[in-house]
Amino acid sequence: MGNFQESRVNEIQRSISFRDKPMGLAGAVVPSPEDLVADVEEYRIGAGDTLAINLMDFLQVGMETPLTVTVDELGYIQVPQLGWLHVEGMTARQLQAQIIRRAVDAGIYPPDSDPIVVVQFLTRQHRVYNISGTIAAPGPYAIIRPDFRLREAINQAGGLPDAVRSVYVFRHEPGEQRIQPAQPTQREVSPSEPAEQPSAPRVPPVSPWSMAEMGAGASPPAGTEEPAPTPAEREGAPSELLVPTEEAERELLEAVAPTSLPADEVAPETASAPAPDAASEDVRGTRMPTYIDTDGQFIEAPSERPVDTLPMEPSAATLPASRPDAGQSDEPVDWEALASGGQQRVLVIPAVKIREGDPSYNVVIRPKDWIQLDPGPVGVFYMDGHVLRPGVYSLAGQEVTLTQAIAAAGGLDQIAWPTRCEIRRRIEGDREEITQWDLSRIVDGQDPDLFVKEGDVIRVGTHAVAPLLAMIRNSFRLTYGFGFVYDRNFADIDSYYGRQNPRERRRVERQQLGLLP
Repeated sequence: MGNFQESRVNEIQRSISFRDKPMGLAGAVVPSPEDLVADVEEYRIGAGDTLAINLMDFLQVGMETPLTVTVDELGYIQVPQLGWLHVEGMTARQLQAQIIRRAVDAGIYPPDSDPIVVVQFLTRQHRVYNISGTIAAPGPYAIIRPDFRLREAINQAGGLPDAVRSVYVFRHEPGEQRIQPAQPTQREVSPSEPAEQPSAPRVPPVSPWSMAEMGAGASPPAGTEEPAPTPAEREGAPSELLVPTEEAERELLEAVAPTSLPADEVAPETASAPAPDAASEDVRGTRMPTYIDTDGQFIEAPSERPVDTLPMEPSAATLPASRPDAGQSDEPVDWEALASGGQQRVLVIPAVKIREGDPSYNVVIRPKDWIQLDPGPVGVFYMDGHVLRPGVYSLAGQEVTLTQAIAAAGGLDQIAWPTRCEIRRRIEGDREEITQWDLSRIVDGQDPDLFVKEGDVIRVGTHAVAPLLAMIRNSFRLTYGFGFVYDRNFADIDSYYGRQNPRERRRVERQQLGLLP
């Protein structure tokens, strides 16, 4: 068997049928250019992180108060005199501003002071990667900088063994689903805001509807401009039938971001925004915004919880006495988002590319990446039937093809039938699949070769006419004619041990019969 006339390039199959699971990991892809670019971003606090918080003049003037806290499963920490703070998703600067603002609201720091609060990370549980497989020291390791790459990650765990054939990087593992307790909505704390200064009281924006309800003789609160009366107001139309003009809408949009007022011009605490009703719908179906009073500030009440903002803290007045319970939440779980979060991306990198130092495969390691070092197929396969050396053969990390397995078994014997070759392979569950293969076509290059898997049983069969063909094939020798005559007529005469000559034996037999004297 063999193709000794032309050169060919054939693919090698990794599965024997659609029922068979392909070798390697399904869906694994090679790295893309985006995987080689490092993302530089500020670390955000997560559950399990340990923080070191130092507060000057907090419990006693002139003394430093050091705190070491660990973020719990719901993302909370407890600070003396401030209670429970939700810090998950915040940066160190945002947490510093949050603590200063809460301390000023609680009266610990004067409004005109410059508090000193230092927040440092002792452990960062969410900026780590895991490595496993054929490695000297598997386990979790810290990502020491944004431009931390695969070769450094492998060397940090003991180096790349020679037995490794492929490296898999599992990216974007499913996140945990935690139910947060219901909290009043507040604006997001920005690191750019001066945290050491208390927020000045603000007044609610005034709309044409609230002006109409205040009456003709009433004046708007200080710090706001009185909008021009609409035609409906000049005609004395009821306030619930008013339709805002373009100028009123523009003024309302400008009033959504109110400016700060001096300390002596504080709006009355009884001021509140008008309750929305059906009449607040304009002709285009847009509902007028409503406003709520939060910590002396009037902000727009969102129609739904934003998904891209950080969870904010309750005010000091509504500070809970104990850690909130997750069972108190009325927020529904988004099961579709939870299911979509289970998808992950798998990168496959040949180990030879890492050894050669190919920069296109030295990807950047992201937080929560899982690196798996695969030594290749390990186990045994079985050769049976009409091969010269049937038995058990090992797969020591090498990908062995069917033709290589036949060659390792010494090749086919004299009565093997190359078109009769079967492979028994286990598939999912307690099942096995038997497939038929033509060795003559595979060796000739007409059919693709295939890889052998662990546990495969390769059996080469025979045919009823195979023994006859073997006998005929062995009979046709170069010295057939001379050898046949020599063996038939002179083998006994030329024997090396004592044996009676056929002629002498016949003469003796004839003498015994009396035919010869």
